[in-house]
Amino acid sequence: MPRPRTALTALREGPAGPGLCVDEAAERVARVLEDVGLVGRVGRLVAVIGHGSTTVNNPHASAYDCGACGGRRGGPNARLFARLANDPRVRAALAARGAALPADAWVVGGAHDTTTDAVTWFDLDLVPDARRADVDDLAALVERARALTAHERCRRFATAPPGLTPAEALAHVEARALDLAEPRPEYNHGTNAVCVVGRRALTRGLFLDRRAFLASYDASTDPTGEVLSRLLRAALPVCAGINLEYYFSTVDNERYGCGTKLPHNVAGLLGVMNGHQGDLRPGLPWQTVDIHEPVRLLTIVEAAPATLLEVVRGDAALAALALGGWVQVACVDPASGATHVLGPGGLTPFTPPPGAPPAVPGSSDWTAGRREHLAPALVAAGLEGAC
Repeated sequence: MPRPRTALTALREGPAGPGLCVDEAAERVARVLEDVGLVGRVGRLVAVIGHGSTTVNNPHASAYDCGACGGRRGGPNARLFARLANDPRVRAALAARGAALPADAWVVGGAHDTTTDAVTWFDLDLVPDARRADVDDLAALVERARALTAHERCRRFATAPPGLTPAEALAHVEARALDLAEPRPEYNHGTNAVCVVGRRALTRGLFLDRRAFLASYDASTDPTGEVLSRLLRAALPVCAGINLEYYFSTVDNERYGCGTKLPHNVAGLLGVMNGHQGDLRPGLPWQTVDIHEPVRLLTIVEAAPATLLEVVRGDAALAALALGGWVQVACVDPASGATHVLGPGGLTPFTPPPGAPPAVPGSSDWTAGRREHLAPALVAAGLEGAC
C-alpha cells in the first residue's frame, strides 16, 4: 500500500489545531535571532542546521543525537524554523516586534549527520529564484567543509591510516558508519573541554582541536544581560551535562560508565545491560570515552564582569554549576579584554601566561601525523579577512 501523502503544518489557521499561531511563531523566531545576535544583521541567506547521527552498530544511538531534542535529531526543528521564518505573515509580525528580516533574505533548513558529515537540505523546491545561486554556493562550500572536517576527525581514529587526503578521509567516515564490526563509528563529544560564549571574532583563526562548544553571543546588543541569562540557562546545563557525563564515565568507567559495549544488549529501548541479565548500565561505554581527557568544562563568557556575576547569582541552577565547582567559568570583558575567573567569592583577575599560541598555515599542518590532544594554534588561513 502506498504511503499516505502528508504535509508539514507550521502555522494554524484558526484558534485550535496543529501548528503555531502567527504570534507564537514570531516569538520563537525572534527569540532565536536575539539569542545568537542576528537581529539587524541577517544577510540574504541564513542556514539553520540541526544534527543527528547514523550508525548501524551502536546500541547507544540516542547519545549521538541532540540532547536538547530529548535524544532525537534536530533536523525537524531546523526545517520548522525555516518554514516559519520564511512565511510572510511571520515576517510581518517580526517587523512589528523590531526583529525584521530583510525582504530579500531566505532561511534554509538542514540536517547534519555527525557520523558521515553529510548535510541534507530541506524544502529546496521552495527557494525563490533570486536565492537559488546562493543556496547552490552554500551547498558547495558545505561539501568542501565536509571533507575537511572528516580529514581532521580521522586523526583520532586508530583504524584510519595516516596520510589520507580529505576525499579519502570522507570515504573513511562514511564507511565506518555502515561497518557492523566498527565499535567506534565516531567519538561524538569525546575530548570536549571548553565552551566559548561570545562573538565568533573571539575565536576566529584559533584551532581548538574539535574540543569546544561555540555559542554565539554579542554583549553589545544585550545591555541588560537578559539574552545572556537565557543563553546561559540553556547552554551551560547542556554543555556541563555532556562534559560531566564524559568526565565520570572516563574516571570510573565500570561504576559511572558502562564498561565495554561489545556484550551490551538493549533492554526495553530504555538502556543496556551486559548479556542477557544484570542491571541497566549508566553512563557511556569505554569505546566512546577511551580518548577523552577528563577535565571539568571551562566556560569562557565574553561579557561585562558585573553582568555575568549578576546573571549567575540570579539563577539557582547556574549558581550551583558555576559556584559549586562543577564547571569553571571565566569572563572576558569585551571593553578592556581583561579576564576574570569566577569562584564562590566572586570574580578574581586572571593573568594569562606570556606568549602567543604557535602560528601555522592551516590546521592540517598542525595535526599531521599526530593523534594526541593538541594545544591551540593560530591558523593563518582562518585569519584572512578577519575584522
